[in-house]
Amino acid sequence: MKNVIHFHEHKERVIMQKILFFLLLILVSVVGPVFAQGNLAGSVKNIKGDVSVKREGSVHPLQKGMKIYTEDLVMTGKTGAVGIILQDNTIFSLGPETQLTIKEFVFIPDQSKFSLLAKMIKGTFVYISGVIGKLAPESIQLETPAGTIAIRGTKFAAKIAGN
Repeated sequence: MKNVIHFHEHKERVIMQKILFFLLLILVSVVGPVFAQGNLAGSVKNIKGDVSVKREGSVHPLQKGMKIYTEDLVMTGKTGAVGIILQDNTIFSLGPETQLTIKEFVFIPDQSKFSLLAKMIKGTFVYISGVIGKLAPESIQLETPAGTIAIRGTKFAAKIAGN
């Protein structure tokens, strides 16, 4: 009798563990995307020094391989530099004391939907166009404090003085 009770208790515990596991899995799949405010734009390719991202009001250190989402504010410190590669292979290289936000990024080639809007707030930038720049260069805009730049070429470098 004692063995039968232990068997049923063990079986119930295993069932409860499986239920909790699946509930946790569902919760992570539903809530996980909420932590990223915007759409996935790209990822960090290279990093040097002090580099962070402000996402939904919280600042976090950036690391190689981390995802970059639209509305993220990427910030480099005095010794910081970062290389970001977007999903269409567009490259942004940011130097020290630089701030950049990818405001909009749409890359759906099979539907011919392309858009890149980046806001260069301050610092030094190098931009090298990816697929969007080759297929729909009119879909790319870079905002600066002084105005908006429409990109028609493949490379662009800028230095923007801080406030």
